[in-house]
Amino acid sequence: MIPVFLISDENYIKYTAVTMQSVMSGTKEKISFYILDGGITPDSKEKIEQILTKTGNSVEFIPMDLKLFDKFPDIAHFSLNMYFRYLIPDLKPQLKKALYIDTDMVINGDIADIYNTDLGEYGLAAVPYLTEELKPSDLSEYKTALGLPAKHLYFNSGLLLIDCDYWRKHNISKTLMEKTAELHDKLNMPDQDVLNIVFNENYKVMPRQYNLIVDTTMLFFNVKEFIKSLTGCFVLHYTGGKAVRPWMHAKVPYYQKFWELAKQTPFYNDLLTDLLFNFMDRIDHINDNIKNIKLFGFIPFLKICSQDNIKRVYLFDFIPLFKTKTKELKHK
Repeated sequence: MIPVFLISDENYIKYTAVTMQSVMSGTKEKISFYILDGGITPDSKEKIEQILTKTGNSVEFIPMDLKLFDKFPDIAHFSLNMYFRYLIPDLKPQLKKALYIDTDMVINGDIADIYNTDLGEYGLAAVPYLTEELKPSDLSEYKTALGLPAKHLYFNSGLLLIDCDYWRKHNISKTLMEKTAELHDKLNMPDQDVLNIVFNENYKVMPRQYNLIVDTTMLFFNVKEFIKSLTGCFVLHYTGGKAVRPWMHAKVPYYQKFWELAKQTPFYNDLLTDLLFNFMDRIDHINDNIKNIKLFGFIPFLKICSQDNIKRVYLFDFIPLFKTKTKELKHK
């Protein structure tokens, strides 16, 4: 079974479900999912287990102690959960190799293609940012500030293939923890910066299609045509701005695949609600508490009233549809 690690909390569990569904839908081998748990409710765990029923795949929730990381930088939209990946080889000492993926990713194809990458003597395999290949000058100053050599290809930490034996032999987890504490005030993308610093040029470069950061890819390619040119497994990474996250904007590259997968999870209605409320954030509103959506610009369609973190949605201004408690998403 292929060991796949993910990081989630209650705020992000619905996106985790879609990522897991994408892994299972294209992979022939069975998957052992390990979710590094930053605070997931029993109800959500039960829903995740529902997804795996009768598939032959397994899931284990590993509770994490945030106190281990409470002195580390918690910057902007990044949460302390991001550091959980440092500990993967130590959490499951029986594993020789493991795959870590972010939960804002959609896997298209058989993830075994990535997992079976020959690491050789390397302790890590990752995908450099596309700009390193097509516009290297964009990251030159950033790398200099981190003390990285110009020839280092700065990689994204959203997909990592880890040689667990190598990490344990060379005390990589401890080194990552120590380096993060040492550079506390110098990090902008904390875990990612530290992984790049510790591994420097000593990592296996994987094909760019294994971690296509959507907003970056859009700068250089017609994404639709680019995807058509790919063969084998590829991974869409919906990081970056709100405009390229399927649950924040209706039409982003390959959005049909995301929603097809979402529909197969118990969180589908929650994801639709996210889409609706993120759409509402972009429309004109009468005041801070009441927002109106009109068809063709003049036919009243939806009214949303907000008070005390509760949003109530009405159809045609007066028919109550549902209410929901809003909560801030905080995740890398």
